[in-house]
Amino acid sequence: MGILGLDHVVIATQQADRAAALYGARLGLDMRFDTIRPDCLRLMFFRCGDVVLEIVQNLRDGVRNDGDRLQGFSWRTKNAEITHARLCKSFGVSDIRPRRRPNTRVFTVRSRTAGIRTLFIERLQSAAA
Repeated sequence: MGILGLDHVVIATQQADRAAALYGARLGLDMRFDTIRPDCLRLMFFRCGDVVLEIVQNLRDGVRNDGDRLQGFSWRTKNAEITHARLCKSFGVSDIRPRRRPNTRVFTVRSRTAGIRTLFIERLQSAAA
């Protein structure tokens, strides 16, 4: 099907500082980025091998003692059209669309994901490559 592997895992938290201590200091993952977006989301990215762990805190919700929860998976695919066509046979999927990051396209699996957001990413070859 052309699925190359897991690209990143998204974890939702209501205590980003605690999560940073757990995933960074305690588990030894390499924090690559920590930012607060204008839409009131704090995002932290940790590297674990060739997978990115993305920690998301909605700052509008305040700090609570809720446990962290799995929010999503992103999978790398070699060819979005082939993977999309194959998954369309068994799952509801979105159209293939450009992603915010240049030279990437994505589509979302919308059904049968047990409530876990599931995204497929294709990295296009740049014209210079």
